[in-house]
Amino acid sequence: MKAIVHTGNSVELQNVPKPTNAEPGHLLIKMEACAINPGDKTFIHRPLPLGAASSLYNVYGVSGAGTVIEAGQGVPEIYTNKKVAVYRSLKPSESIVGTWCGYAHVPYLDCAILPDGANTADYSGSLVNIITPYAFLQQIKQNGDKAIISTAGTSATGIAMVGICSAYNFPLISLVRNEKGKQELENLGAENIIVQTDADFKQQLKDLALKLEARAVFDGVGGAILNQIIDVLPTYATIYTYGYLGGEEPFTFHTNILNAKGLSITSFGNFRSETVRDSQRLEKALTEIGEIIHLPHFKTKTGKHFKLEEINEALEFIGEDGEKAVLDLLI
Repeated sequence: MKAIVHTGNSVELQNVPKPTNAEPGHLLIKMEACAINPGDKTFIHRPLPLGAASSLYNVYGVSGAGTVIEAGQGVPEIYTNKKVAVYRSLKPSESIVGTWCGYAHVPYLDCAILPDGANTADYSGSLVNIITPYAFLQQIKQNGDKAIISTAGTSATGIAMVGICSAYNFPLISLVRNEKGKQELENLGAENIIVQTDADFKQQLKDLALKLEARAVFDGVGGAILNQIIDVLPTYATIYTYGYLGGEEPFTFHTNILNAKGLSITSFGNFRSETVRDSQRLEKALTEIGEIIHLPHFKTKTGKHFKLEEINEALEFIGEDGEKAVLDLLI
């Protein structure tokens, strides 16, 4: 079968063996659509993050959606013949075949079941963006936190954070770059939105964070935004660094602010979360995600569709408002 294969610091179209049977605990999936997420571009040129699952034949791609054509022994019957969203890095296996090909082979714990009749392109890059805020919410609730500050704004993960917090009735403060971003989140039901360009942005954040006791900061941007807000975060707040959408600007501060306010900084990754590391918790998470994945917060913003043969053009595509290139296996 045709597949996009990682060749060291680039990718190319090759022919690789097609998986023919689903091994125990695995699904054989006819792939239909695979969105290209920012991380896909990043990790072409650098090692995969710790915990990410490797693929046979170096077939690239971790996200996608398709139809289950065979379920292996031990897989719950509910997966049979279902459309699923895939994030193949959740559960490692020596027999994984990645998503950017005709037929993927992954553990069923890499998949969330889609609603009947769902358009797979709408979920072709979704699961990675859903599991992150889900796992984050579980972690901070366990820590006793009462509200979240999200710098991820209107990114796919930021929007999914709005959806997760809405579904579980958990207070969230979303920081957005402009009024357009505020309107987008308001249309999705978000309530506590602060625009970074407002003259009193920092005071708004200080007052609202104090009111909601928001001490868990989910940072998907880094750099500039953290420099802007660190001095108005509540005492004993924790900054969880996840992404770096803000570019190359470094996060700089005087260390006395940590002691003066009792702040802490740590990293967050879904691979290291208890939700993903514990198989029972992961299965519960995927079941719960399947129950809410129909909500608009979790749909992939699809831009232009490309054939596998057009992988280089797809990687160069930059959509408006977060729209993503989609490798379309049905054209």
